[in-house]
Amino acid sequence: MDERRSNRIAGWSGIVFSILSLAVLPVVISPAPPAVGVPGAEVAAWFDAHRTGFLIGNYLGILAFVPGFVQLAILVASIRKAEPEGGWLAYLVFGSGTFAYAVFACSLCVFQALPFLVAPHLHLSIEAIGSLAAVWFSLDGLGALPMILAVAWAGRSTRVLPGWFTYFSAVVGVLAFVMSLGAFASQPTSIAAGGGTTGLGFVAFFVWTFVLGVLFLRRR
Repeated sequence: MDERRSNRIAGWSGIVFSILSLAVLPVVISPAPPAVGVPGAEVAAWFDAHRTGFLIGNYLGILAFVPGFVQLAILVASIRKAEPEGGWLAYLVFGSGTFAYAVFACSLCVFQALPFLVAPHLHLSIEAIGSLAAVWFSLDGLGALPMILAVAWAGRSTRVLPGWFTYFSAVVGVLAFVMSLGAFASQPTSIAAGGGTTGLGFVAFFVWTFVLGVLFLRRR
């Protein structure tokens, strides 16, 4: 496959990956899902009220990893091609990217179960699994951080990506790290797992993959 076609595939795959991953946003913006530590009855009420939209949006988020891995594979191939013989940055990007996507996808699988636990006799179950989902979601930031740093490092070292993308990645990396800190607290809710900083880090990561896709479309 010629390089121009590969760049187009990587670009559009990254854009589709990002859009599908953020498809759930209209459902969860107002009001937001309960953060960690919220009583089971409140968790059940939210997921009961937003059941269909959440199930579809979250399902699309899991489906998104199909084009996501295509984008990752072409990115790794581009870095490997630009590296000197014996280079290992491409392998670092591949390993950290696979890890990040696996952590994200598994957390979404846990969320997919929550709308099925809204019955009153399951309130303790939904509270427990809701807390697990929220904390796992917060730790997605820590799962994404090695990939963000690896891509920034490899892109700058090989010049596969423009220099400014390194600084953009640094900002997203900080947001991903702050996102993960929600795993330590249930108050205030803006910082707690599943709260505002969790959502901000999540959106920032997929804006990052979207920008990465656009950069591949613009490559010559």
